[in-house]
Amino acid sequence: MSGPTPFSKKEKAAVAVALSWGAGLIDVVGYLTLYHAFVAHMTGNTVSTVLHGVERNWPDVLHRGVPIPAFFIGLLAGEITLEISKRRNRHRVTARALGLEALCLAAFLILGLLRFGATPHIREPSTPMFILLVSLIAAAMGVQSASLRKIGALTIFTTFITGTLTKLATDLADYLFWLRDRTRGRGSRRLTRALRLSARQESFQAVVLLSALYLAYAIGAFIGAIGFQHWGVAVAAAPLLLVLVAIVVDLIRPISPAP
Repeated sequence: MSGPTPFSKKEKAAVAVALSWGAGLIDVVGYLTLYHAFVAHMTGNTVSTVLHGVERNWPDVLHRGVPIPAFFIGLLAGEITLEISKRRNRHRVTARALGLEALCLAAFLILGLLRFGATPHIREPSTPMFILLVSLIAAAMGVQSASLRKIGALTIFTTFITGTLTKLATDLADYLFWLRDRTRGRGSRRLTRALRLSARQESFQAVVLLSALYLAYAIGAFIGAIGFQHWGVAVAAAPLLLVLVAIVVDLIRPISPAP
């Protein structure tokens, strides 16, 4: 008896875009509730930590520095979970990693609601509470970064926007040269034909997916900012629900089955 039909590239792409949307929303919630710390943007946190250290501004060193090890621990935990599942030839690999993310997000949501309530008027958390809350959602973003990294031969990022834009520029340049090589000096009919063939061209497919990931992240951030004005930290329930849906989907039909 055969198992469930594997996810197609388009279906995995849809899951990745949805997770990127959730990451954008979570990044905004973390920024608005926790001293403007970015929970999925370690480049900015690293630069800010060093800058505040030079200025001997120790509270801001703490605020910008704590997400970095938390994100790394989440990333490491996600990678270890995936590798153990693959070595044991287990199915539902993605669900196991996303389960860690869901636990972190649920803990953040519960503690955040207890501390702040469903209101946008945030009171500054105490240092221990800040460390706990920012560690939970930064770790969640680290786990997500490890959970879904490949769609076919394409490496993707659902939380790392700099990487997404870098890869987008590379693949867009490849596609433009491909288009030029097939239309140079051949008239409008050749251009029309080349545009029709683009849908099957690898770099064009990558451009479409990477653009969708970027836009989803930006839209998630926008919705997070608007939602926060009405519901405060409770808006983080949306990405948590999204991750839970992805887990259920993976349990029914593995998104990335173990080899």
